[in-house]
Amino acid sequence: MLNLRIVGFYLVPLLLGLVVMGSVHFKTDLSAFIIAGDNAEEILLASEMQSGALSRRYLIAVDSEQKHLVPVAFMQKLKMQLKAIDGVTDAWFPEQDTNVPDTLLSLYGPYAGAWYSLDPQRDLPQLFSEQGLRQRAQLLKKALLSPQGAVVKKLLVQDPLLLALNGFQAQGLQMQQAQSKVRTYSNLILETALAGLDVPQQKRIQASIRSAFDALNNTNNVSAEHYRLEMTGVPVFAVATQTLIQGDLQLVSLLTTIGLFLLFFLVFRSYTALFQVFSILLIAILAAIFTTQLVFGYVHGMTVAIGSTLLGICIDYPIHAIAHVQTVKPEQRVPVIARIWPSMVLGGITTLVGYMALGASGYPGFKQVAVYAASGIIVSLLLTRFVLPSLLENQSSRLLNLPLSATWAAFCQRFRAELMGLLAILLMISLFGLTSLHWMEDMQELTPELNYLKQVDKRIRERITSIEPGRFVMVSANNIDTALEKSEAVYKVLDRLKQAKDLTEYYGLYPWLLSKQQQALNQTLLQGYLSPENLVRWQKALTGQGLSVEKLGHFNYPKASFLSLDQVMATPVKKLIDSRVIQGEHEAVVMIWLADHQPETVKGALPKIDGVQYFSQRDLLNNMTHDYTLRAEKLLVIGLVIILLLMISRYRNVTKTLQALLPAILSALMILGFLSLIGTAINFLHLVGFLLVVSICVDYGIFYLENRGEDIALTYQAMGAAMLTSALAFACLMISDSASLKMLSGVVVFGVVLGFLLCPIIIKPSLPDAIHSD
Repeated sequence: MLNLRIVGFYLVPLLLGLVVMGSVHFKTDLSAFIIAGDNAEEILLASEMQSGALSRRYLIAVDSEQKHLVPVAFMQKLKMQLKAIDGVTDAWFPEQDTNVPDTLLSLYGPYAGAWYSLDPQRDLPQLFSEQGLRQRAQLLKKALLSPQGAVVKKLLVQDPLLLALNGFQAQGLQMQQAQSKVRTYSNLILETALAGLDVPQQKRIQASIRSAFDALNNTNNVSAEHYRLEMTGVPVFAVATQTLIQGDLQLVSLLTTIGLFLLFFLVFRSYTALFQVFSILLIAILAAIFTTQLVFGYVHGMTVAIGSTLLGICIDYPIHAIAHVQTVKPEQRVPVIARIWPSMVLGGITTLVGYMALGASGYPGFKQVAVYAASGIIVSLLLTRFVLPSLLENQSSRLLNLPLSATWAAFCQRFRAELMGLLAILLMISLFGLTSLHWMEDMQELTPELNYLKQVDKRIRERITSIEPGRFVMVSANNIDTALEKSEAVYKVLDRLKQAKDLTEYYGLYPWLLSKQQQALNQTLLQGYLSPENLVRWQKALTGQGLSVEKLGHFNYPKASFLSLDQVMATPVKKLIDSRVIQGEHEAVVMIWLADHQPETVKGALPKIDGVQYFSQRDLLNNMTHDYTLRAEKLLVIGLVIILLLMISRYRNVTKTLQALLPAILSALMILGFLSLIGTAINFLHLVGFLLVVSICVDYGIFYLENRGEDIALTYQAMGAAMLTSALAFACLMISDSASLKMLSGVVVFGVVLGFLLCPIIIKPSLPDAIHSD
């Protein structure tokens, strides 16, 4: 019967593995792991970044290595080849392909009487004055003699005063400015049908883009000149970050597993024990992955990467069990594990406190890590208590092989007074270091590995437009028309800022989009000016310019229906505005892009309208950093209080509680002081790391203080093995390309090593009966 139970146990990892392979959905999208909006507007923006038009577009720049203008023919060929790539819906030059004249005629011409102004009360008196009508006749004549004269003639049938041109005159100026900025470069905008964060497909498309460009570049024989291609956009960042994650996940997991295998074998020198313990670990990890899938519906790659450190935590419990049963007879092994079980439970609970704090830290992905870790620790504890004893009943005895642990413990006992003095000095130095403590203020410092992409992005965007990336006015409402109404109030404020030189330019949705309310107002007020007296003035102005009164001397502006967003989006104008309009099921957001400006002045001048706010991506990230830091500070204090209450409840003795806690707290404090002394900016990840240090190192204090195996040398050697596995697991994160993981890893590795070394200096071990009566 026992053999069947053991066989059944070894089949569990296989069955769990099959379940995980068949049911778990893995993701590698960093936006889902790191950033989440706290309100409807930010959530909608996050959704747009994942699958909206903005996320599906590339900005592609081509320039000459000799700084010559790239020939139009080369760019035309490249555009056609890029459009032929599977998954690409369109490619166009940013300064072309908008078909503005044709669009004016077919789309805006019939609505000219509703579309001509954002401030008709100011514009209409000027327009219908004698001077205003004279200037309008001059504009009409100039338009008829322009290269677009044929289009203008068709437009005049519906719009004799060319009112549709009012807003587009300013738009034309913006387009000319944009064209002047790209004269030494050639740029393309490419749109895909696939979400920007659909990394496998976007990776394929990027490879095809480079392949098409390289093939064309290699066949270019114009003066033997070759060109350079750069691209940016959400898909570029998505592919780069996933590549980092995949590399980290595979390498960290592989090194952690191999390292723990070797370390465990060197410590216990038993293939049987190795197989048993890693079967427990495999079950714990697979159970953690499956539990995370059940709770969240998917498992993030970063969760598994960070969670790989869980191997070093979960292995501690079977290590303590095996270490203590190796010195007793087979029939005594189950009682020995039962005796040390209370210490393992308390240690597991304190460790859970640290990981659960991750889930409450505000970092969205750490919610998954908390669930992942909690389930893994619980499963490992239960298997160690109720399954491992049966596996160990017939196993041969072997002593631990950690001579350095015994040497350090003996050294501490001999020179305890001197070491306490040295510890006091180091503590004073650490406290002095805290006076120079400073906090990280820019969240972008957490991702230096992407700096090269940020530089390319800035360079390309500067060539296309003067818009400040990541800075705009965000207008939100329940529906698009209300959002447009609010936007139109904002335009007036921004116009005043332009006049005051606090803003060089802004890019709103007018003249491409106008609210129904403004359209109705324009039509109503215009009708009041279409009088016989003003018609006579208009005819006189036409005669003065030598234009036909018979063909042009009329006011043909009947009231029209409203022009809607859907109608506009069905035209080439969509390419110009769809990245500035986001619609959700119950929410609509309009973005008004800003060129060079004074941020504080713009924020202070915005009207106090609900749903209107100045938005800065960097400010958002920095505010999130500040919020996360405050949260982490609170969690560090709350976590310590919870652990303290647990320990007091267990020992009912303040002195013993402080003894068990001090190695953990002092190790975290000394590392914080050291980081401050060397000028490291502290952020919320450091604070979360300190809480993990405390929650892990408290385990060492508990085991050393309680000494339930009644052999302090053996207990400390088991603690040493547990410390090495935890340190090794977190140390493997240091080889990742993620600065965030390295930061967290460094704090925890040095913290757990220091906490282990401090235990025999600070704690005088007691007999179990003196601590707690079971």
